[in-house]
Amino acid sequence: MDDNLFLIIMALVAGFIILQLRRSLGRKGGYDGKDDKDPDRALQKKRKPQEIVTPIKNGLEQDDYLTKKPRQNNDVGVPKSSPFYDTLEKINSLDNQFTLSTFIDGAEYAYGFILKAFWDGNCKILGNHLSRDVLGEFEGVINDMKSTGKTFDNVLNDIEKIELEDASLNGTMAELIIRFNSHMTVVTRNDDGSVAEGDPEKVQPVVDIWTFCRDVARGDPNWTLVATSNE
Repeated sequence: MDDNLFLIIMALVAGFIILQLRRSLGRKGGYDGKDDKDPDRALQKKRKPQEIVTPIKNGLEQDDYLTKKPRQNNDVGVPKSSPFYDTLEKINSLDNQFTLSTFIDGAEYAYGFILKAFWDGNCKILGNHLSRDVLGEFEGVINDMKSTGKTFDNVLNDIEKIELEDASLNGTMAELIIRFNSHMTVVTRNDDGSVAEGDPEKVQPVVDIWTFCRDVARGDPNWTLVATSNE
C-alpha cells in the first residue's frame, strides 16, 4: 500500500475515535436539578445529610408520642366505692383533664390566695374569683373595716387537711364543696397598729367550707367561689 494512503486512513480512524470519546465523556452524569420540578426536593438533595431538616409534629418527636402514657380511664381521684365517684366521673367525661387530686391542688392554692386578697382588702383580685353574692359579702366586711380604721393582720400558718364534702352536677354546671382544716393567727388592728381583737401570739384551728362552681363543658378551667361558711 502506498505510504501516503496509509497515513490518510490512519488519520481518519484516529479522528473518528476522538470524536466518539468526546461524545461519551462530554455528557453529564447523575442529578443536576434541572429536571426536578420540586425546588424543595432539589434543595434537600444538594444539602449535606446532617443539614436536612425533618418536620416535628406539634413540637414532639414521634418517640415522645410512644413514651407518653395516656391517662387511664376512670382515673378521677376516688375509688369506685366512693359516694362521689359517679358525679366525678361525669365531670371527667365533660372535661377529661379533671381529677379530684388536681382540683384539690388548685383549691389549696385558691384558699390562701383568696384569703390574702380579702385580708388585704383587694376587691379587684377578689372579683376575678368570687361570685357576685360572695364578692358582695366580702366587700361589705372590707368596707366596714375601712370605715372603722381597722385592718386584718391574719396569717395562714398551714392547711392541715382538705376534704371533699359533696359533689353535684346539674347539666354541665359542677359544684364541689370543700372542707379546709387550717391553723391561723387571727388579729384585727386599729389604725395606730394596736391590737383591737385577737392575739398575735396565738395560733388557732379554723374550719372553712367553701363551694366552688364551674361550667365544665367550657374551655375555661377556672372555678368560682360561690359560697362560704365556717365551723
